[in-house]
Amino acid sequence: MSLTMFVVLAAATTATPLDFTAAKALADRDEAALPKVAADALRSSQSGVLDRAASACRTDEAPAPFTVVLELDEKGGITNHWRNAETGLAKCMEEKLTRQAFYFPAKAPFYISFEVSFTP
Repeated sequence: MSLTMFVVLAAATTATPLDFTAAKALADRDEAALPKVAADALRSSQSGVLDRAASACRTDEAPAPFTVVLELDEKGGITNHWRNAETGLAKCMEEKLTRQAFYFPAKAPFYISFEVSFTP
């Protein structure tokens, strides 16, 4: 009986890889659960890293909106990432956003998203 329970528990705890949609839903959940002070700190740190990435990712292609989702560990390290667009800018921004820790979450894993859009 204990072997059967072990197999069932192991199957229940095996992680299924997330797709972009699932990761984005987790980011929305985690960001919405933050207290105001933590949410403000997150937005501030996101703004800085997003500005640096945008400066490094110049392109002549037509702008198209995209989102990058990051999974952070307890030290702010990026352990996984997803994007919903295949443009050169989206790929470059994803690569730049995953290079360094910029936010240290109170829980791990913690999911955050960068939603990039363009206005005329």
